[in-house]
Amino acid sequence: MTRPRHLINSLTDNGQPRRTRARPEGLALRFVLIIGDPRLADAHHVSCRLDTVRVDFPETSVRITVSRLPSDAKGTILLECRAEYRAPDGRSPARSSSWRRVLTGRPGAAHQREELLREILAARTRSVVRRAPVSLRYLAAAV
Repeated sequence: MTRPRHLINSLTDNGQPRRTRARPEGLALRFVLIIGDPRLADAHHVSCRLDTVRVDFPETSVRITVSRLPSDAKGTILLECRAEYRAPDGRSPARSSSWRRVLTGRPGAAHQREELLREILAARTRSVVRRAPVSLRYLAAAV
């Protein structure tokens, strides 16, 4: 019994279906080494999928979209960053912030990974800085 040609390539030698893996794609995969970085050890979630790097800390969620700049053939990339800061109860986002950053060089190079980590850590520390409550005496003196 002969099998159709398209089934011959998709079966193993013992007749079982061949398992195929989806080919990894996207620029975020070039930054996958940040997952093991000790500075992100207390993050709840770190992922690099397609063109998005996502890091979730207890108080902050950072999402960075990585894309190539179309005008530059040298490999310059654009980071579109967004951070959501959770309310003290930890349930709903209290506020969010977004910014952009351009990185030069080969995508995923060591200096670019370091810059990406700096952006993530800087976004996290922005939420930690809180204004001290203003003293009522200070307000009364100002009046």
